[in-house]
Amino acid sequence: MLDHLTYLGVGAIWISPFYKSPMRDYGYDVQNYVEIDPMFGTMEDFDELMKEAKKKDIKVILDFVPNHTSNDSEWFQKSRQMDTEYKDYYVWSDGKLNTQTRKYEPPNNWLSVFGGSAWTYDVQRSQYYYHAFLETQPDLNYRNPKVLKELKKAMTYWLDKGVSGFRLDAFKFAFEAKNLSLDEALPKVSSNEIAKWSDEQPHNYTNNLPELYPIIKDWRKMLETYKEKDTISRFMSVESTGITQAIRDQYYQAGSVPFNFDLITSLKRTCNGLCFKEIIERGMKDLSEDAWPNFVMGNHDNHRVASRMGLDMIDVMNMLLLTLPGTPTCYYGDEIGMVDVNYTFAESKDPAGLNFGKDFWKYSRDPERSPMQWDNTLNAGFSKGSPWLRVSPDYSSKNVKMQKETKRNTHIQVFKKVAEIRKLPSFQHAEIQFSVTNENFLSYVRQAEGRPKYLVIMNVGQDKNAVSADFTKEPVGSSRGQVVAMTGTVDIALNSILNLKEVSLKRGQGLVIRVYH
Repeated sequence: MLDHLTYLGVGAIWISPFYKSPMRDYGYDVQNYVEIDPMFGTMEDFDELMKEAKKKDIKVILDFVPNHTSNDSEWFQKSRQMDTEYKDYYVWSDGKLNTQTRKYEPPNNWLSVFGGSAWTYDVQRSQYYYHAFLETQPDLNYRNPKVLKELKKAMTYWLDKGVSGFRLDAFKFAFEAKNLSLDEALPKVSSNEIAKWSDEQPHNYTNNLPELYPIIKDWRKMLETYKEKDTISRFMSVESTGITQAIRDQYYQAGSVPFNFDLITSLKRTCNGLCFKEIIERGMKDLSEDAWPNFVMGNHDNHRVASRMGLDMIDVMNMLLLTLPGTPTCYYGDEIGMVDVNYTFAESKDPAGLNFGKDFWKYSRDPERSPMQWDNTLNAGFSKGSPWLRVSPDYSSKNVKMQKETKRNTHIQVFKKVAEIRKLPSFQHAEIQFSVTNENFLSYVRQAEGRPKYLVIMNVGQDKNAVSADFTKEPVGSSRGQVVAMTGTVDIALNSILNLKEVSLKRGQGLVIRVYH
């Protein structure tokens, strides 16, 4: 795997949770933060990974799950038992008395991300506990200093092992309002249906509360103590979808990088060049000088880019991601154009889908989580055993080995070439200057001071026919350029000299051009 990452030019990997877990939510239900689940290997395996990654200059970022644990966690079990040390590790409530039935009910109407009430009654403790996600994922009580101390202790453990930082999963849920009797509004989602799950109600009392930011600052200080020892910066990103610009800025100011999911959540198949431009500009709007931009094209919670945008758009989407300012995050398999896999209900594993019964396919995240397609052997070379989910049926014609070895400009070869170009100073440090942008074309210039100028041109329109445009006007300011990268279906030779007065491309085709003066 590391050799593959080196081939692609990857500088860092973000690894999904591998901590000890009952695996009711793909490991996002952590039982122990400093143990590795046997299904993934041993601590010796992890140490070997760190050793080999360091040799190849690949940083390792861990997916840290600070909002909740598994209900199998020792902390939760002791909290249920009212153990003096652990009784306030989670968010507990007596609930409220229904004056009509004379029975106790959840303290409020907050809903779970996975549907239904976010409160579950625990018979052993005779109280309700809060869970933003599954009832098997009780939320930690961030108002308890002991909990914060435990989390820092766990993070320190992994930092001491050499990891370069953390991606903080679901961190916007970490704090809840002190007053647990406060109800959120429950808007009707149709004429006769009341909201039933978290995304259908406001989050005035459960998301992005101001108490989050001092925690981020404190964790950033902890990371800085490691930088003081070896001068190497540590990374901390926050998963926080659907945030306003003001909230984004507060995360930045606190010392973290809030993931920018606009290329996933806002970019639709029907978008044209103007739509693309607006989404890119939004992600960079009014960033302070020390706020580093970032773009995420795909992840484990959203349909794959090839399925969202179309098979003909794979190369230009990767070209876009790798030529924008800031840090790009690519989901495994997108470099070869992997697509969603349609699993049956019986095959599905994801509780986010299974909780909805026959409508599971609307909510399941399994389609984008199929095994990596390495070659055309059994299980696509992913495993000799039975994989968690079956591999995509197209693996024999779409895999890493085949795309590396073939002479034509495959998806992986396009990705590799553009990733190489991305290391140039003009792509590392320069601002983005938009060139011709209309219903068909998205184009922009990248140029660092005193360095060559590069023009990126992509046809992202809906017209299937070839479309031409003049790209000589500012900020290009030239009529000639050399093709240094192109998508797989472009009928232009690499390194050829192009007349920028008239460039013709079909939908899904793109070029990176070194501009001549």
